[in-house]
Amino acid sequence: MTLDERQRLVEATRALTHAVAVTDLSDEDLTAATEAIDSLTRTLNKQTRDRCVTQSVTGIFESTPVVLARYNPGMVPLEVRFPDDGGAEATVTLGAVHQGPTDSVHGGVSALLMDNMLGILVQSKGLLCVTGTLSLRYPALTPLDRPLELRAELVDHSGRRVTVAGWIECDGVRTVEATGVFIEVASR
Repeated sequence: MTLDERQRLVEATRALTHAVAVTDLSDEDLTAATEAIDSLTRTLNKQTRDRCVTQSVTGIFESTPVVLARYNPGMVPLEVRFPDDGGAEATVTLGAVHQGPTDSVHGGVSALLMDNMLGILVQSKGLLCVTGTLSLRYPALTPLDRPLELRAELVDHSGRRVTVAGWIECDGVRTVEATGVFIEVASR
């Protein structure tokens, strides 16, 4: 399977997940859909690998956006850009699959996005790190179905500790603020 075909399959799977989340079909139609999905799952399981395909991001940060989770249908895909100011930024619109309370983005999804943004910024600096702590504050609800601006900035790097700050905004209103402490690990 080529990477283009894999990406098409992942995008179709995300569309299917959205359709499952919002469908209002009759029980008879749901049974037929379930049987079709079960059949497709058996087909896909005929030849598998241990882990998801991942994109190597080594050395491409300065000139090329990085697409996180391009080949993983269970994750939120993010095209992360690295502007000249040394930070990282992305724009994403989340829908029903990512819903939490009161028609807003689930706080755990926001945490996932912030961990990804802060972590990819650290990685873009050539540092091999793992998340030590991730602290979040939710000053406002993060709306669904609207473009969200994500941002990460390096705050401090001393010894093996790298501190990064980030946030999510919608229409200029900050909805999530994050601080992450990443710990450098020995290269593999």
